[in-house]
Amino acid sequence: MTPEQPKLTPYPKSKLNLALLGLIALFALGVLARLFTGKITGDMSNYYFIWYQNILDNGIAVSFREHLIGYTPAFWYLFAETTLLDPILPRVTAIKLLPILFDCISTYFVYRIVRLKYPTGNKPYWAAGLFFALPTLFINSAQWGQMDALYTTFLIISLFYFLKEKPLLGMLAFALSFAIKFQAIFFVPFLVVLLLKGKVRWWQFFLVPAVYVITCVPAVILGSSWLDVLTIYLRQTTLFSQLSVNAPNLYIFVPWEYAEPALTIGFIVAFCTLAGWIIFTALDKREITPERMVLLALISVSLTPFVLPRMHERYFYPADALSLIVAFYIPDLWIVPFAFQLSSGLASAVYLKGKSPEPVMFGALINTVILIVLLIYQFSRHNNSLRGADEHEIVTRTECINQVIAEAEYMPLIPGEDVVTGG
Repeated sequence: MTPEQPKLTPYPKSKLNLALLGLIALFALGVLARLFTGKITGDMSNYYFIWYQNILDNGIAVSFREHLIGYTPAFWYLFAETTLLDPILPRVTAIKLLPILFDCISTYFVYRIVRLKYPTGNKPYWAAGLFFALPTLFINSAQWGQMDALYTTFLIISLFYFLKEKPLLGMLAFALSFAIKFQAIFFVPFLVVLLLKGKVRWWQFFLVPAVYVITCVPAVILGSSWLDVLTIYLRQTTLFSQLSVNAPNLYIFVPWEYAEPALTIGFIVAFCTLAGWIIFTALDKREITPERMVLLALISVSLTPFVLPRMHERYFYPADALSLIVAFYIPDLWIVPFAFQLSSGLASAVYLKGKSPEPVMFGALINTVILIVLLIYQFSRHNNSLRGADEHEIVTRTECINQVIAEAEYMPLIPGEDVVTGG
């Protein structure tokens, strides 16, 4: 053994067993939390059950033609698949299985994203396990029966491909997200930054309308009109007049009698805020490292619903998801996912438990602090995490090969922090 080679010792079996039990417990918690799907909320009874019964009674073609489902064709196709389970499962369970399935897909891509940061070790498994057990995620899908997991999954996939430096696939994934739900626009400021930084080509943005139109073709063949399917998002903007539908942003503090003037002012403030963030971020000469990229994606999906009026309590769902990824890429920000869980949990409780809006106001204050912290961290010139490539990115190819060979001799049941180096 040469002096340059580290002395290797096996990973203690007791610590290995403890790590394995911890991972099993996390995934078991996520599974158990999704087994109780019987809760029927107002959204389920007032919308989903009616759409479900319309498809059963009239068929999917009539449902499309008469526009019985108030969402995009891509959403229709996915939702219609749940009716195939009608002879087997209660409809409340069949409907909730759709977002639960996307929870699982998201968990896999969270693992893939964190694996890019940590090519070896257990951290990607911990990231996946923690993600799968996040309370606001399983409450949204298994308890509430909402579909935010659908479009957010494709946002996570989009981020994965941008980190892999495959912008075409990243834009394609975003286009699929937008084809499912309009809330995918929370990702747009991040995409504009990538465009200005040369990470995305301008023509790749045409994938978004192209994919949307392609997803509309089967619906039109089944009897819908192009006018109906192409104006769905325009019609959705008129459904609610409240400044904040229990969303934990500052609009929750505006009295309802000032809603009309505040709405106009709010859109102006939102446009100026997002435009300012995009410009200052684009002018920052520092390279967009993977750490900076995940941070910018999180700021985009959290700042956008924070400054926009007419947001719902569920619209910070992408921030809940991406904040965990950020915590693994930038350990300095480990508190951020906990804070988002608290603010989003308070907002969800107001709807699910019928509570007064005071908890939402507290959640709005939490989100205000979170965003201040994130923005300061982004523009700080003195943090090490965003300064450049990580240590694992500057390790030479030879050293990586030697590390893999050395670890192979002490490989545990789960790839883990299996080597202790010594002098």
